[in-house]
Amino acid sequence: MVYECLLLSKQYQLDYIEIDINNREIKTGYDFYFFNYHPVTMGWLETRFLKKELGFVITMILEVSPNDAFVLCPEKDFTVYCALDPSLRSKQKNLFVFPRPLTKINFELPVITNEVPVIGSFGFGTKGKGFQHVVEAVNKEFDKAIIRINIPYGDFIPESKKYALYLGEVCKQKAKPGIEVRVTHDFMNREELIKWCNVNTLNCFLYDRNMPGLSATTDQAIVTQKPMSVSNNDTFRHITAYLPPYPSFSLKDSIERSSPLIKKMNDDWQAEKFTEKFEEVLNIYAKDIAARSAAIGVYTLPIRRKTIIDTINKRVKKYKRKIKKLNFNTLLTVRNTNEII
Repeated sequence: MVYECLLLSKQYQLDYIEIDINNREIKTGYDFYFFNYHPVTMGWLETRFLKKELGFVITMILEVSPNDAFVLCPEKDFTVYCALDPSLRSKQKNLFVFPRPLTKINFELPVITNEVPVIGSFGFGTKGKGFQHVVEAVNKEFDKAIIRINIPYGDFIPESKKYALYLGEVCKQKAKPGIEVRVTHDFMNREELIKWCNVNTLNCFLYDRNMPGLSATTDQAIVTQKPMSVSNNDTFRHITAYLPPYPSFSLKDSIERSSPLIKKMNDDWQAEKFTEKFEEVLNIYAKDIAARSAAIGVYTLPIRRKTIIDTINKRVKKYKRKIKKLNFNTLLTVRNTNEII
């Protein structure tokens, strides 16, 4: 989504390359490099030498904690940091806050009216997604409704299929008579997912997790401009800046009153605004970019001596000290029913 936004500009031309630990050669001589850094997919990369060898290097930071952009990203190794968190506040001069890079759609979304309320939620089967909370909330407010939950299997998620099936069964068991729960496990592309969200009366996400980053799941739901409800969770802090969270807004409140608020998010996070922000960053650093260009050639990206596991363990220890004070576990939420969700 970020890359597609960047392609909208006429101020520069981009070449795209995918790198991994076995494919580390890149060409030099470019005016700037933009890394989509993530500690899981690029934990092998030794970032300390990039500025010296390549010149002007930029990175997108995806996993951001509230007002802490560097919880999972090296703080001094890139020339410029672009944080994908519109709620972030920072005085660091080389850190820039970006809007969400919403998909620019080129197809029509039909107006759909459901006689029976259809509440939809989706996402990979990881801890803290709160699918069961969606069912509980619907049980409280509706005597008759359809709940659609799509939990695709993920390549980077341990025991993905087993856990996704388990979550689906938990949700079905929680539904009271009159509430129909339909669980699917389809992996949809963005267009399919946007159209799936458009069918729902309400798109609902009631996470209870505690981890760095904003939820990207909601991006496709926002594009549809259909009513939406989210929990008061840090992962939705960019959304709750516009939309009162559940239960401050009940599900029925969100159905009746959230559409204008979702439209405002959609307008503020248009793809063109993301592109304009990046052009602004390049203009600020125009002289530095010109001065730091490396000679044309080939550079082999270096491998870190310490693995990503070392980095994650260090971060986990830091968070465990904080979380211990709050008396809950970062990875599992244990309910009174003895279910581990």
